[in-house]
Amino acid sequence: MLSIRGAEERRDAHRAVAATYPSWRDFVDAALFAPSWGYYATGAIRFGEGGHYDTYPIALSPVFGEIVAARAFRQWERCGRPARFDVCELGAGNGQLCLDVVVTVARRAGESTAWRAFDRGFRYRVVERSPALAERQRAKLGSLAARVDWRVADPSAGDARLPRPRDAGLVVANEVLDCLAHHRIVRPAGAPPAVTFVVPRLGGRPLPARGLDDVMADPRRRGRVRFHEVDLPLDVVPGLAAFCDAFVPELRAGRGARPPYFAAPEIPRLVANVGRLYRRSEMLWIDYGDTRAFHLRAPERRKVFAGPPRSRHGVYDRPGEDDVTFMVDFTVATDAAKEAGLRVVDHGPQGRLLRGTRLRLPAAATADRILAYRAVEWMLGLVSPAPERAWRQGSLTWSGGRARGGRLRASVARDLATFVGRRRSTFQVLVLRRG
Repeated sequence: MLSIRGAEERRDAHRAVAATYPSWRDFVDAALFAPSWGYYATGAIRFGEGGHYDTYPIALSPVFGEIVAARAFRQWERCGRPARFDVCELGAGNGQLCLDVVVTVARRAGESTAWRAFDRGFRYRVVERSPALAERQRAKLGSLAARVDWRVADPSAGDARLPRPRDAGLVVANEVLDCLAHHRIVRPAGAPPAVTFVVPRLGGRPLPARGLDDVMADPRRRGRVRFHEVDLPLDVVPGLAAFCDAFVPELRAGRGARPPYFAAPEIPRLVANVGRLYRRSEMLWIDYGDTRAFHLRAPERRKVFAGPPRSRHGVYDRPGEDDVTFMVDFTVATDAAKEAGLRVVDHGPQGRLLRGTRLRLPAAATADRILAYRAVEWMLGLVSPAPERAWRQGSLTWSGGRARGGRLRASVARDLATFVGRRRSTFQVLVLRRG
């Protein structure tokens, strides 16, 4: 009787902690998207080389956009050249990919009757979770924004604001899966897996989740908050144990201590919701990641990252001021796609995006084009209202003066070689189709 009562008391204590404090996943999600202090919600991100981060649609602009436009044209032909065709981007960042695709389609329409027909029914759609970033994207597009439809919604949450399904389109999700906040699941020796919760403390006193936003939104108090972790049974998070059993059954196997696993139960819902956006579609999920085998054995530092590259920041160092991203478990994404009735037509290095596009990327000429566009973007950034303005006005060269002359060209050449697969990369593309 005592043991039963003791077990019940422990369960009650666990539930009390879970009801009072945020899970590790919810804390990270707030640090990214909380309206008053989240990294993405504020819209103050510095995109581009030397900024907070530099994605391939920016680093390889306009070439990356030309590849996406060519994939869209091929999908349009595959669908029988419908009168209406969309390119739909999830999480459009600073709008660079959107701009490059729209410009490419307009340019190609002046060169070919087939592209002119494609252009007549072409529309760009952006599904963006951050209203602040959506405004930045509109500003970047300028007059071209008339060719773009924005919808502020969260497709990973089954948001009612998601656009209604249309007939045909190409969906692009570049570094979207890695932005999903993940649960941190610890696997101690001789014990079942447990999920991490965060107990913030201000002045030594615990800070409940309901008061965290107000404190973190105040720069004077934010730096005084300290964070402590507590591990609870998986069942305190509704649906988490079922997700793990369905998609990562190995978590309950073995007896020795193993590295934490980062679980994103939103992946199946996100993939299924995106799969329903079009009756006939191709979906390009581009991200850095690996298969489940890697995620089960790799140490934590290789699976979760905070802050700019090489900053060595941790999740608790600058919450709300740093990006937090995760290596994607592509096994989960692939299994979720099959469960949603989608076809997996390709998965591998991101250079496979070039397949079927008829595009060629001669190294020297392509690097010259990228450098020219980067110079133009830099100069435009000097007069733009975006957060990059003050940072660029205070710097005479790219990367704060570290990348001069040949070094900048070498950097572009490395990015290009990595993209096409001549250098090792963790970036992969998962290509799905419906219809």
